Amino acid sequence: MTSSDQKTLDRVTTLISEITDIPKADLQPGKRLAADLEIDSLTTIELAVAIQDEFNIDVEDEKLKELKTIEDITDLIRSIRK
Repeated sequence: MTSSDQKTLDRVTTLISEITDIPKADLQPGKRLAADLEIDSLTTIELAVAIQDEFNIDVEDEKLKELKTIEDITDLIRSIRK
C-alpha cells in the first residue's frame, strides 16, 4: 500500500468512525460495512455523502451499491482520482 493509499484509508476510517462511533481500531480494510460493522442503509448514504464531500468526487448510485467493504471504498476513491 502506498502512502497515498494509506492516507486515503485513514481519512475513510476517520469518517466512518465519526459517523458511526465505531472505534478506528475496529475499522480494518476487509471489514464488511453491513455484515461486520452493522452499518445500515441510511448510514451508508450518510457515509457516501461525507466521502464525496471529503474527497471532492462524484460517485454514481450504481457504484455506491457495489461498496461492501472499507477496502471497496478506498479502491473506488483511488480509481476516481486517477
